[in-house]
Amino acid sequence: MNVKVVKRAKGLLKVEIEGEGHTFGHLLQESLLEDKNVDWAGYDLPHPLFPQPIVTVRMKGEAIPEKALERASKKIRQDTEEFIEKFSSSIKNET
Repeated sequence: MNVKVVKRAKGLLKVEIEGEGHTFGHLLQESLLEDKNVDWAGYDLPHPLFPQPIVTVRMKGEAIPEKALERASKKIRQDTEEFIEKFSSSIKNET
């Protein structure tokens, strides 16, 4: 996965995520929207044949969008690890 900054302004960040699609774009958007400092977050997949979602996040007040992306990424990782742990435990209990 390669991340490229498309636009950066005060309280706004737009990044392109190479090699991902709707699944990751939507997941990141939802995680960003859970952040109380995020005013608006969304993603766009400009061309269906080139999986490169562009994620945009706009912050409230003086909050920093890069920090919001870091928090969202960490939350996604934690949720994924928790799911894997619970899934593995469930599979072990059934055999």
